[in-house]
Amino acid sequence: MSYCTTTDVLAIVDTDMTAPEVDVLIDIISAIMNSMIDTGSIDAQLLRGICQAWTAYRVMLKDPNARSLGEYSENRDKALEMLWNQVEIMLPVAQEGGTGFVAARSELG
Repeated sequence: MSYCTTTDVLAIVDTDMTAPEVDVLIDIISAIMNSMIDTGSIDAQLLRGICQAWTAYRVMLKDPNARSLGEYSENRDKALEMLWNQVEIMLPVAQEGGTGFVAARSELG
């Protein structure tokens, strides 16, 4: 089962790769996610977000002419960093069952 579509990926990255080539990367990322996450208990939007960002990152690595769409489109290195940061934020949340948060700490007394 794939967690995002080619359309999802192409919404955030411009590439010369064909749809079937992007689909292969989506399938690879989805398989990796299946091995890392208990996907049955995770919100579909979170799974989609991880797959979309991770696949877009892989597309940009594979296609040197690919560029990000959006605020970091002018700087390829920054776009790659931002996409990977998204994966690094969402993946641990999914691995924890979708309940990742940081509790506020306060000094009492």
